[in-house]
This record gives sequence, structure tokens and C-alpha cells, in this order.
Amino acid sequence: MPVALLALAIGAFGLGTTETIVMGLLPQLSAGLHVSIAQAGLLVSGYAIGVTIASPLVAILTNSLSRRATLLLTMGIFIAGNACSALAPDYTSLMLARVLTSFSHGTFYGAASIMAAQVVPPARRAEALSLVYIGLTLAMILGVPMGTVVAQMTSWRMAFWLICAVGVLAWSTMWLWIPQDRASGPAIPLSAQFRAMLHPLVITMMLVSMCTSSSMFTLFTYITPFLQTRSGFGTHAIDGILLMIGGGLCLGNLLGGRLADWKMLPSCAGLMATVAVVQVLLVPGSLHPWACLVLLFLWGVCIYAPMAPLQTYVVACAGAAPNIAAVMNQSSFNFGNAVGAWAGSHIVETHWSYGGLPVLSACFAFTGLGLVGLAEYYVRRQTKKPREVVPHPLTSATHAVVAHPKQNLRPHA
Repeated sequence: MPVALLALAIGAFGLGTTETIVMGLLPQLSAGLHVSIAQAGLLVSGYAIGVTIASPLVAILTNSLSRRATLLLTMGIFIAGNACSALAPDYTSLMLARVLTSFSHGTFYGAASIMAAQVVPPARRAEALSLVYIGLTLAMILGVPMGTVVAQMTSWRMAFWLICAVGVLAWSTMWLWIPQDRASGPAIPLSAQFRAMLHPLVITMMLVSMCTSSSMFTLFTYITPFLQTRSGFGTHAIDGILLMIGGGLCLGNLLGGRLADWKMLPSCAGLMATVAVVQVLLVPGSLHPWACLVLLFLWGVCIYAPMAPLQTYVVACAGAAPNIAAVMNQSSFNFGNAVGAWAGSHIVETHWSYGGLPVLSACFAFTGLGLVGLAEYYVRRQTKKPREVVPHPLTSATHAVVAHPKQNLRPHA
């Protein structure tokens, strides 16, 4: 495979780590910045809201740039934002630095996905995309636990400096290995792309993405104090548990792709239902360490499995608006992150305390399950009136949203 994919994977690893690193640093951030755990958790929301608002704007502003220039620009923003985070003198400054860093997120992933497809033959595009996104999965497995250990041994600032170093490595390798390409401005007008985004099925699936992310981040944002309070695990044990959950997320990434290739919406519904049940079981199960470990591993597998298929599915549903759809669905995921972290902060400050987090997470999962059912209704209705076939920017083939009532709606290689 081209070395350009390695450069893109390094960038994805850095972005994934900076997005989630706060979860492992909550005690250090709380003590160092003299804020509560709930306030420190809102640093996740700040980043996520920044992605939600800025991603479509940055995508439009960089529309005339080449993919290579867009990747280098967004990675430069990423480096600057993490350097500002490491130097932040107080909570407000750190929040602003996190928002600055978030400006790079959605546009980087959109440009990286298309660039990955351009540097390989058509028959290997799916494999190329999976190699890029494995960087995000490795951020869950290695980035967060390693950042947590570094913060415990030194300070939370050093964790951000290390992420900054990853950004420098990613920028350097992309400068060397990403090939020159033409400006990425689409032939389809932006107004037409935004109109395509208003299709009920596209909106519904983006809401599913939001609920999936909200369900994950309601619990995951506060996983360290949750394990300390509910299960009595010590600091070093939690490092290992985070690594275990990361392994579950990695397995879920592989499982989700296989299930989506089988039947997208039914498999998504089954995963959402399983997540909800596991989270309800965590309420009593978290009081028993071994039961807690088993449930958290299952939770990691099932909560992450729909993520990548949802991104691909939304792009396929959007038809004429694949570029905007890729960015907007990233915004949906990150808005869900913000909602989950924000809602969780209110739970941990009330009489519910940490025992209420799995309950709230389950509510988001059940809501997502209902939305999947609504999406299935739209798909069945669409089979009676096929949508116009539009060209996809990643291939020379064309893509129809629904071809037959018994066929799964997903992009074709």
C-alpha cells in the first residue's frame, strides 16, 4: 500500500487522541485547573461543539484548495491548537485552545478519506479507507491510555505536548508522501449539495449518528471517576481497563464493517439494542469489579461497531452531496459527543451521581434504535420511488440510493 496512507493514519491517530484525551485526564485537569470533574468534562463538549459548528464552514472555505493543501492546513491548525492547550494558563484558555484544535477535525477526515481513495486502484479503496481509520481506532487503544500514564507521571500539559509532536510527525510525512493534486472544488454547486442533505433519510441517519455518539460519550467522558467511585478500581488498574476498552473498540470496528456489509439497518438496530441492555446492566454490574469488566468490554465492542458504517451510509444516502455529507456527519458525531459530555456533567452533580450515567447512556441508545426504525421506513418508502442516480466523486461509477426493496442501502465499490 502507498506510504501516503501511513501519513494519513498518523494524522487520524493524532486527531482521535486529542479528541478523547480529556477522558483520561479528568482528575489531573480538575486538580491543576481548580475546577470540578464536571467542569473538566465540558472540555470534551467544547471540542465537540467546535467540530459541529466549524467543520461545514472550514469545508466551504477550503473548497478551492487541493486535498494535499487542505490536509496540511488542517494539520497545522491541529498542531497550533495542541500547543496552545499545553501552554494554557487557566480553564478558559484551555477551553478556547480546544475549540481552536477542533477546527481541523471534520475537514481533515473528509479530505483524508478522498485522498486515500485517490492513491490506490479502485479495487482497493475500501481497504485503503480502513487503513486510514485504523489510526482513529488506535487512538482509543493506545493514545488515551498512554496519555493518561504520561499525565500521571508528569503533568497533563506533557500529554498535550506529546499530541503536538504526533501532529508535527503527521504534517511532515504528509508533506513528503502525499502527492500533489488538483483543487477539490466539486462540479455540483454547494446549494445543490445542501438541498440533497435535506432528504429525510439523510437527516434521520445523521440523528442516529448523534445518538450513538451521545450514548458513548455520556459514560466514556467520565469513565475514570466512574470506575473509581462505582467499582473501586485504583489509578493503575484503570489504565489497563482503558486499554481493554480500546481493544473492544477495535474489535467493534472490524465487526461493524462485516455486519454493515450484511445488512446495514438491521445490524445497526441490533447493536443499538445491545448497547442499551449492556448499559442498563452496568448500573448493578459496576458495583462488582469482574462483572463491570465484562460489561465494559462488551459495551466497547457494540458502541463503536456502528460508527464507521454510519459515516459511509450517510455519504451514500446523500447522493449529490458526498463531500458535505462526510463533513456534516462528522459534525453530527461530535455534536453527540458534546451532548453526551454535557448531559453526563449534570448527572454526576446530582443525587444520581455516577450510577446514573449508564441509565442516561441507555436512553440515548434507545432513542437511536427508534430512529433506525424510522430510517427503515424511509428506505421501504423510497423503493417505491427510486431516487435519481448521481455520480460519486470517489469513483467513476454511479450510485443509486435504493435499487430494490430487498437490497441493502450502502455505497458500492
